[in-house]
Amino acid sequence: MSPPIATPTFSVRPGALEALAAELAALAGDLSEDGALCRSAATSLATALGGDEGWSARAAATAWAALAEVVAARAGAVAGTLVAAVAAYRSVDQALAEQIGPAPDAPRGHR
Repeated sequence: MSPPIATPTFSVRPGALEALAAELAALAGDLSEDGALCRSAATSLATALGGDEGWSARAAATAWAALAEVVAARAGAVAGTLVAAVAAYRSVDQALAEQIGPAPDAPRGHR
């Protein structure tokens, strides 16, 4: 008979998730600003270059701006999801801790 197979497990590190969420939120902000700059540059490129080259440069800059805005929105959404997940995890963890109560040898009044 073979030994039982361990079920997959994972651990949650709330501080690490919060740090990741903060980095993603900052990235979202930076990408959003970059998208706005690309949109502004698109008009300038079209005017400066003129003709087909100007049109092509404007189209490329506008597409890049749209991509930056989409990635910014998604990064912001993931950041928000991580923040909510950490809050939910901590809430459940606190509820479980309250159900268990203090350890028998723990000093009363402080946790």
